[in-house]
This record gives sequence, structure tokens and C-alpha cells, in this order.
Amino acid sequence: MRYLIQNGMIVDGTGAKRFPGSVLIEGDRIAAVIRQEEQAQGAHEHKSNDAGQIPLAQNQNNDVVVIDAGGAFITPGFIDIHRHGDWKALTCGDDELLNRQGITAVVNGNCGLSAAPQAGAHEQETEHFLRSFIGRKPGSGDENITGSASGSGRESEAGSGKDPAWLRTDPASSMEQYLSCLRSVKRSVHTGMLAGGGTIRASVAGYAGEWLSAAQEEQIRQRLQESLDAGALGVSLGMGYDPEFSYDEAGLVRVLSPLKGRKIPVTVHIRTEGDGAAEAVSEMIRVAQALEVPLHLSHMKCIGRRNWRVTCRKELELIRRAREDGLDVTMDTYPYVTGSTQLVHLIPPQFQKEGTQALLHDLADVRIRGQITQVLKSPSSVFENIVELAGFENIVPIAMASERFAPMEGRSITQMAKDAGQDPYDTLYDILLEEACECAMLDTYGCEEDLLDYLKDASCSLISDAIYPEGGHCHPRVYDSFPRFLIRYVRERAVFSMEEAVRKMTSLPASVFGLDRGVIRPGMPADICVFSLEKIQSHATFAHPDRMCTGFDYVFTAGRPCVIKDQWTNTGTGAWLAPER
Repeated sequence: MRYLIQNGMIVDGTGAKRFPGSVLIEGDRIAAVIRQEEQAQGAHEHKSNDAGQIPLAQNQNNDVVVIDAGGAFITPGFIDIHRHGDWKALTCGDDELLNRQGITAVVNGNCGLSAAPQAGAHEQETEHFLRSFIGRKPGSGDENITGSASGSGRESEAGSGKDPAWLRTDPASSMEQYLSCLRSVKRSVHTGMLAGGGTIRASVAGYAGEWLSAAQEEQIRQRLQESLDAGALGVSLGMGYDPEFSYDEAGLVRVLSPLKGRKIPVTVHIRTEGDGAAEAVSEMIRVAQALEVPLHLSHMKCIGRRNWRVTCRKELELIRRAREDGLDVTMDTYPYVTGSTQLVHLIPPQFQKEGTQALLHDLADVRIRGQITQVLKSPSSVFENIVELAGFENIVPIAMASERFAPMEGRSITQMAKDAGQDPYDTLYDILLEEACECAMLDTYGCEEDLLDYLKDASCSLISDAIYPEGGHCHPRVYDSFPRFLIRYVRERAVFSMEEAVRKMTSLPASVFGLDRGVIRPGMPADICVFSLEKIQSHATFAHPDRMCTGFDYVFTAGRPCVIKDQWTNTGTGAWLAPER
């Protein structure tokens, strides 16, 4: 099938100035990019050239579908390199919400929290820990495993109402098994995967204990290498979470030694994004320099009012100096100053060292509750004390399933504590006990000026950091990060030009993992968006986060339109994003 998208304004993804023209698609590739003046010349001469640039006078052949863009923008498909949709990918459960906001490619397995490899004595504990990020493993409960098939055209097995064949296997057992399952699913989104350092460590040593034996470190190195050999795009770290919080700098370099000099990117959720964030960035710069690997800093932010307009500048200066010293450093962030993570992340790491079950036992102990409260009331440069930095009034538990707390969804801990007539610290501990630490939270932590300083850095990609907690509310960034960025910072406030905004959503994130896409150029994959900026609308809110955006005329994945006038067609043309090494 061939498509000619004509009469559009092409923003090619490189940051170069827009230009009027057309794009010819043949199969799953861009065959030609035709500037308006070339079209006019071709139509006048009534001939085509060797590049496949067909004159407008001949565009009505039966094998060419002509789309009139009507002056709308023609851009590469958007690429979200930071999501937590590991299980959603296997059920095609987020294909529609991704395509509907112009996203044609994603990278999962971020923050050290990949779905695989989990095999071993700690698999049940690991799966439990991951639920508040990536949901429940398909087939492990009564969740819908048939995906989102509304408005579908050609359905994949995972979106057809049939149990996919891979459910007879265990995709969590190894990265090789997970990627084998992923390749068997016909998504409408291209999907890559990172090897999560936290999951790998937990598969070897669980969540208990601060020190690893030499044998355990060797096991971690082996499983890391196995994941890379299977096809992981890189390695992700969650230094702010257990069990990776327990690494010291030297230990981290030792377990990551298989990466030495291989130019395999390491993405990292730094140890703390509040007090001590600048030192946390320095730590990862030193680790990356020791390993001689590219460093990518995830969801950059400054938590806590006292850090606003100070820490961000320190971090950006550290990054600038590291680049001058020859280190490849990039970053990303999402267009909100409200984040989302596990509610249990509020508990200081020293009380989580024995794992979730031990923590639940301790949370029932009044004496230990008092110890935790004492720590939470004091500033810390060692761990991310969100309670002290943001305040309970800015922390909203979500994805609660218990009979006691599910009806309180959407209320802050301060509000819940006031209604219950109790101390907010006890309310926090009660929620974690009742929900078995499986719920998530929304936390409003930062200022928009810092957000924009990160975004303005030439190396900063736009992401969503979408998490998929089991049940309850999600963060609206799951549904609208990319439209929100276009609406708020391009259309309404003109902070970014259209050219730079598109670069941050296409070629720049593609370059982090060496992906051969994100640019409108002959020979490149035909992942394309067609839209008018004034028509893009975001409908997701914190009260109603699961509302689809509107305004995309067309979204193509691998040469097939998966969205036509806000209607999803489920093309099933997405591919596995394999590393090029």
C-alpha cells in the first residue's frame, strides 16, 4: 500500500525549519519527502524522478491513497522512552491510548523495575513489589488479558478476545522469554525494553540485606549479560528504590562491569531528587565515567520548596562539565510538577531492608511507627524524604483496593487523617498495611520554572513516566503528556518552537538508544503524525485521568494508519525495537 500525504507543513524531527510539502509512503518506509516547490515543478513537467517523487497530476493511481493534510503539520511519530507498561505491552492494553496521543514507539523497563528477569527464590516477592508500577502479571489474577480492542481493525491475538499463546509460558522468568512473548504480540506500537537493575538484583538476593557476597554479584553480572544478549536496549537503574538503594558507588561499578566501554546506555532514577540531588547526579556521572558508558538521567526534577531554583542549576552545571570532559549525558522529564510512584517509597529505606512482609509486620508495631515518624520529620540528604519535602497535604494515595480506603481515592493524606481524627503519619501506615504496600500515590513537589529549565536543555527528551498501578486512578500523564506539552508550552505559551518541541519527542529520544527512527527522511520507518496544533485537545485531569486526547487527523505506525480522525484502527504493525550492537 502507498500513501501520499500532501499539502502539509513538514517538521522533520531534526529541529530544522519547517517547510511545506508532501510525504510518500511505500510499505513500511518513507519513499520520498517532496517540497512544495518540487511538487509544483514536477506537476509542470508531468514526470517523476528517480527518488519516487510522483507529480501531483499522477496521484490518483489506484495503488496510491492520497491524503490532503490541509496545511496541518506532518511530523515523525512520537517516541516515549520512559514508560512502565511492561505488562500492558503483552496484552496490547495501552496501544490505543498511546496511538491516540501520537505515540508510535515506547521503551519500557525503566527505573530498574523491568518485568523480567524474576526467576528464582524471590520471584513472588519481586512480582509483589512491581505491582504498583506495572500492574499484576497477566494470567496471575482476574485481570482482562485481551487488551483494548475498541474501534479495532485488524486485531492481534492479544486483542481479539482469545487468550494469547504466550500465557502458557512465564514471560517474567528471563529477558529472553519476555522478549519472545513481546515479539509474538501484534501491537500497534513499536516497543523496546530495558533490563532493570533492581529486578535483576532482587532475583538474586531479594530485597533484604545491605551487602552482597562475591557470588551474588557474579550472579547479577551474569543475569545482566543474559538480558543484554537477549535484546534489551540498555540497563535501567532505580537508585531511589530498594534494593538498588543499598549499592555503594564501588559496588554499583562492580555489578555493571559487563557494560565497560560498550556504549550501552545506562538510564537512572537517581538516589534522591530532593535534598542531595546534585550529589546523586555527581554519583552517577562518576559511575558512568568509570564504566565509559552513556548516561541518561530519568525524569529530572527538584523536590521541595527549599531546592527550587537552586538544585536544578547545580545539576545542569554538573552535566555541562561532564559533557566537556567527554561523557555522553542526556536526560528526560515529563510536563508536570506532580509525580507518581509507590506509596511505600515514603518509608525510609532503612525500614525496608528486610522486604515487604517484614515492613508490614513493623508497621503494625506502635514502637516502630514512632521510629519511622521521627525519621520522616527530619530533612535528609541520604534518601528522598517526600513527606518532609512536599507535605502530606500534597500526597494523594491512588490505586487503593481495600474496602476501607478505596472510597477515599483522590483525597490527600492530610484530608483523610483529618476525617479520621488521627495523626497523618498513622494514616499513612494504616493505608500501607491495609493495601499490603501495593498502592501508588500522586505527589506535588516542584515548580514549573525548574521543569522548564530541564526541558530547555538541548539533551532533554519529553517523556510520560507513565506507571500502571493495579486498579484505582492513574496519573493523567499516562494519557496526555505529549499533547499537554504541545498545548501548554508550544501553542499557549510559546516556550518552544514547533521544530524544537517535535525534536524532543522524536529524533532526540531515538538517539538515546540508537533507534533508527524519529526523522522524516526517505528510507526511514513510516511512523508519522498529521495534526493541526490548534485542534489538539487534552481531556485527562487528575479527577478523570483516563480520558483520551483528541485532534490527531492521522497517526501511522510502520506505514499503516492506526489513527484516523481520532478513531483507532489497531493496525498490529508495531515491531520489537532491537538494539543495534
